[in-house]
Amino acid sequence: MKKIFLFFTIISMTLISGLYAYSKNTSSEHSKFIGRWAEEISERVVLDIYQNKDSEYSIFITWREDNLAQKDIYRFKAKNDNGILKYNNGIHIYRTFEGKTKYKDKIDYTDGFGEFKLKNNKIIWKDNKDKTESIFIKANKNLCKDTTVSNKYFSIMLPEELKGFYEAKISKDTISIYDKASKIAGFGGFAFAIRIYKNPSDHAVLPGSKKLGELTDKNNILYDVVLKHPTDVQYDYTKDSKASDRYALMYEFGDIVSIKGKNKSQYHKNQGTKGKDLYRQILQKHLKAVNEHWDSSKLEKENMSYMYNVMSEMHKNVADKIGYTYYDINDDGIDELIIGEIAEGNWKGVIYDIYTMVNRKPKHVVSGGERDRYYVCNDVFVCNEYSSGAFESGVRVYILVENSVELYPQVSFKYDGYENKKNPWFLSYGHDDDKWENVSEQIYEERIKNFEKYNRFDYIPLSNVK
Repeated sequence: MKKIFLFFTIISMTLISGLYAYSKNTSSEHSKFIGRWAEEISERVVLDIYQNKDSEYSIFITWREDNLAQKDIYRFKAKNDNGILKYNNGIHIYRTFEGKTKYKDKIDYTDGFGEFKLKNNKIIWKDNKDKTESIFIKANKNLCKDTTVSNKYFSIMLPEELKGFYEAKISKDTISIYDKASKIAGFGGFAFAIRIYKNPSDHAVLPGSKKLGELTDKNNILYDVVLKHPTDVQYDYTKDSKASDRYALMYEFGDIVSIKGKNKSQYHKNQGTKGKDLYRQILQKHLKAVNEHWDSSKLEKENMSYMYNVMSEMHKNVADKIGYTYYDINDDGIDELIIGEIAEGNWKGVIYDIYTMVNRKPKHVVSGGERDRYYVCNDVFVCNEYSSGAFESGVRVYILVENSVELYPQVSFKYDGYENKKNPWFLSYGHDDDKWENVSEQIYEERIKNFEKYNRFDYIPLSNVK
């Protein structure tokens, strides 16, 4: 299910990834930043750089020595700007130790600004807040051992800052990370896990799971690489305001962790998750349908909305009036393909067809029409507005089941003057659409308001499809 976005402490917020356009050409170049670096002269200072979902980076700087009474800790969320990683939200922390695992953090500032440049296989860090400049070289293997966790198929590396504060549980297909202090305190301490699955159906309906990419082992067997966060019955810091900032850091780190294949396995980040790589043939088929003005019967046969035929009779260049977008409706890490009319007002964001991935293949979910319209609402639900006449209309609310074309009903709203002219407001829950509860207008309006925030997508015209 879609995770609820919560507001964390200012420290953990540095890890929340933004939404920025992905560029395949620049991704390869900018991936040179990713990894562990050490200060050039003494190697006492460690720089860890992780790439977020797209072109944003999470960066950590800390001192390596274990016997220091105080360390300077830096955290940044940087964006690429023509090959330079720039930040304006840098956090500087003074960490004072009271033992090997006990410490106090004092935030010096949260508005640091500067940049990281890559030149001659070295990173030049210029911090304009502290007015300092440092040079980092690629860290050797010995500097990576302490925070690298491996199993049979892959390895992950946590930032130097977390050394000594986490515990790893390892099996041949899973690496689970726990916060030691939270575990000792009786909260479980589970922060995140990375696991591989041969079959998508094995992980699709597991709560708190999200696909990160794919891995191919030495025998060319394909696996989904999946991030797992705590469920409600496990310890989840979002449920407890007393949880430490370190646990929050660990929890969010699962979304950006760097993964590497082992024993001849190859890991491919984002493979099998991005709409632009998954639905090319579907889009080409839709473009063909509108350009050739397929009639309603042929569209229906091909599981496509009859509205393309209706619109072709209204518009000369209908491929400019129908568009598409990619959006992960059920938050499983895999984009859905949404196709609809390019419109404004109440029609903006209307959906005529939805496609999803089932066992790594694109499948059709549902088609909509003029009096049977679909929208994504509240970022997580599929809402179906329908009208059966002057005195009957309603909204059905669904969730899209992971690795399935099933729309699972949540709640339905109906205005039915045929059924009850004096009190025409009805609610229904779950699967049984035959059991309607007659309610007051006030209750009806209060409940339906929770599902009125529609996602108004800016569709890309089908005419742009190549």
